[in-house]
Amino acid sequence: MEEHNLIQPLIATTTTNTNATAAASTTDDDITASISSIINRMVFLFFIAIVSIWANYEASKGFEVTIINDAGQSPAGRRFALFFVSDDKATRIVLNTSYFAEKLLYPDATHLKNKKQVNRVTLRLAGRNLSQAVVVNMTNNHEFVLHINPSVMEETNVDKAMVSAIQRGMARVWVWDGEMSAPTSLLDGMVEYVGISAGFAATSNYSGDFAPELSDGNSCWEDRDRLAVANFLDYCERVRHGFIVRLNQHMREGWHVRTMDDALGLPAQQLCSSYYYSTIQIPHTMGPTHFTESGLGSCVSTWD
Repeated sequence: MEEHNLIQPLIATTTTNTNATAAASTTDDDITASISSIINRMVFLFFIAIVSIWANYEASKGFEVTIINDAGQSPAGRRFALFFVSDDKATRIVLNTSYFAEKLLYPDATHLKNKKQVNRVTLRLAGRNLSQAVVVNMTNNHEFVLHINPSVMEETNVDKAMVSAIQRGMARVWVWDGEMSAPTSLLDGMVEYVGISAGFAATSNYSGDFAPELSDGNSCWEDRDRLAVANFLDYCERVRHGFIVRLNQHMREGWHVRTMDDALGLPAQQLCSSYYYSTIQIPHTMGPTHFTESGLGSCVSTWD
């Protein structure tokens, strides 16, 4: 019996050690499984976050973007493919310039209700030279095509030249056209206004002071150089804050002889006269000094 009593603890100790070893092994397995589970959860949550971000991104842009290179294997075509297509940079530029134009023309929820419907924007590098850096066409179903002049690819600062052209193209996309009845020179002037507001140099050869003859009801926005009209629109905006937004909203409903008067809240010809006489006394030259200084032109490199 004594020997049995002496042996029992030894057996018990062995059992305890065995149980302890098994418990330790089980604990290690549990820890490994737990870590693996945490990692799997983190990967899953990361995946969900990426999907959510992408979905929000797609929803925020509100329209499809298509990039087409009609210049093919020409020097301009190859440069476009390398600098703007290979890393989808062209798409990012379209979205950023669209955002700027939208915020300027539709600054709050009240105006967003009357925003143009845009389903698709196609950015196409043209295969031949155009009359200007960008030409915008509207197709069916609220789709727009921005034709980019291949000469843009020959500019020394090709990034800034491309963004400038696309900015003006997207401005034309978002500007209402008075049901295709608004004066072309006025629409061009609004596009130029947005482009210069974004920080890009004027695209017109106009260099003189604005000094039209005001007889016979001559207006400041019809049959004028785009830069001259943009200059006048800037003057109106400074006299009547919010004029550009109101003018764009009025042109959604069509165009008539009093559209400018309604947007200004006073006879437009009266302001045209005061602008004319102010240019005689103090030449009003066109340039970024009268426009927003913190535009897109200063942050082109951030889209790389």
